[in-house]
Amino acid sequence: MHRLWRIVLVSAAVLAAVAATGLGMAYSLGAFAEAGRFGAVPGCAVLDPATFAPVLAAAKVETDGDNCTASDGQVQVNVGYTLVTKRGTVGGPELASRYLTAVAGGDTERLDGVGDQAIRQRTQAIGSPQVISMRVSNLIVVLSVLNLGGGDLPAGAEDGLVKVATAVGSRLKA
Repeated sequence: MHRLWRIVLVSAAVLAAVAATGLGMAYSLGAFAEAGRFGAVPGCAVLDPATFAPVLAAAKVETDGDNCTASDGQVQVNVGYTLVTKRGTVGGPELASRYLTAVAGGDTERLDGVGDQAIRQRTQAIGSPQVISMRVSNLIVVLSVLNLGGGDLPAGAEDGLVKVATAVGSRLKA
């Protein structure tokens, strides 16, 4: 009877070791890393002229592949997408978050309530471009607004871009 119990205990220990090894291998191969919500970029399908209303009263939306541009001839809003896929044991959303954290610097500010994570960068270049980079799961969305005439942005364009980014983030989360 003692011999039977020893066999059962040794078998259970071997089985537990094999299971632990299998789980460890699966983890190291990234089986548990979150891929993220997006398998492809959504393109301009989530955007319409009303999305750009906080910045552009009469927007003409154009598509260039997966990137979108809206303009009224004076001010232009650009929207671009980057899909982040999981690498090894690090999931796509985590990698996207790391990217935004690395990009954020002294001339950026965090924007709460915009996507899952967002930053705004104000630049001092010609046309006064303002850039918002945000993340929704494993998708990075970069929005920018600039004055095509090279001058300052019209009043309300910076805050309007935050409203556009918030609307885009809400549509992507839905």
